[in-house]
Amino acid sequence: MTSTAATTARIMDRLAAAEATTAEARREEARTARAAERAAARVAAFRPKLAEARKSLRTAERTGKRLAAAARVLAGREAKLADLIEAAREAKADASAARRAARTAARRLDRLAMRAAVTAARTVEEISHRLGETALAPAVETDRTLAAEELPTVEEIETHAARYATLDARAKDLAKAADAEKVWLRALPVGTYGRVIITRTPGRSVLDGTQVALDYTSRGLLAPRKLTRQTFKCDATAILADLAEAAETADEIGIVLAA
Repeated sequence: MTSTAATTARIMDRLAAAEATTAEARREEARTARAAERAAARVAAFRPKLAEARKSLRTAERTGKRLAAAARVLAGREAKLADLIEAAREAKADASAARRAARTAARRLDRLAMRAAVTAARTVEEISHRLGETALAPAVETDRTLAAEELPTVEEIETHAARYATLDARAKDLAKAADAEKVWLRALPVGTYGRVIITRTPGRSVLDGTQVALDYTSRGLLAPRKLTRQTFKCDATAILADLAEAAETADEIGIVLAA
């Protein structure tokens, strides 16, 4: 395992742990928030009871009846409300701490996710580079050429060049004609037409070079490129012109002799 791959593995482990920590922090945040809401609701629900006790004490003071009992009830409810307020304050503090912890865990998770993405991209790049060097067949950079002592005669070269030029022109004409027929046939929907069957199958997935270039450009980088195989051309137009002129001359001589 390379150092980059080892670093990626370690960061992935830390990322998994950070995801678990963040999930737990969010659950704790939700739990403490619910507890704080319940504590605040208990305080709000108990305040009318305190107001009722105060009203009862004022009534007892006016009538002079059950004054001690009303005072004890009021004192008890004031103490109870104080306890509820303190519990609500503690619950609110716990909820605030849990919320801060959840946010801290989320920020750490985001940082680790970014680091994991960068190191994973580097690892994939290294693996792709290694595969390109070992497992994939690279394009042939140059053609195998003959040594000087192995070169054929000029006449033989011209013969092969003229034959190649003729066959290449004929192949291009046939390819154009075949493409035209294919375009005409592609307009037909899928079906059977006599002895002709038209079908369509899904195409294979290919790398979108334009989108790759745009992605690299958006990050301020140049898209990776590699050299292609050298382009080979053989110009035998002069030979074909001479052959055509010779053929015309022979035709003219034949006409003269026939006359």
